[in-house]
Amino acid sequence: MQNLPPDVVQLTQFVPYRMVHLAANISLALSKIYKQEFNITIPEWRVLAQLAQQQKLYSKDIGEITSMDKSKVSRAVKALETKHYLMRQTDNKDNRAAYLSLTTQGRSLYEKIAPKALQWERQFIAVLEPSEHRDLMRILQKLDQQVLLI
Repeated sequence: MQNLPPDVVQLTQFVPYRMVHLAANISLALSKIYKQEFNITIPEWRVLAQLAQQQKLYSKDIGEITSMDKSKVSRAVKALETKHYLMRQTDNKDNRAAYLSLTTQGRSLYEKIAPKALQWERQFIAVLEPSEHRDLMRILQKLDQQVLLI
């Protein structure tokens, strides 16, 4: 490694870059499962997975949980609705708002994809020792908390 001044960013050693790069590669590799086999996109999978976990949510909540912008969530919701994987239900307290939830078809799709996604994850983390996996999860939690403080 060459000696560079201390104020030069070396992307291969810059944690924000490395994490974004790894996350993008992970997302792209994992997306092959649901894109090729089930014809859904990364944002659609994120919406589907959140609704499977939470049962019903507003679009705004999905955006916050998944860190997706409003337009990306909106397009994913519209696509899933067109494919009959989710439905909207007007909020009785606010007619302008609508809860989203999975249809029977959407739940079935999730139940087909989830085991494949979990198997992919097991293969991905198989290079780690159990203690390294625990450390990684602990480190990610610490960094998640720290980024909110700075």
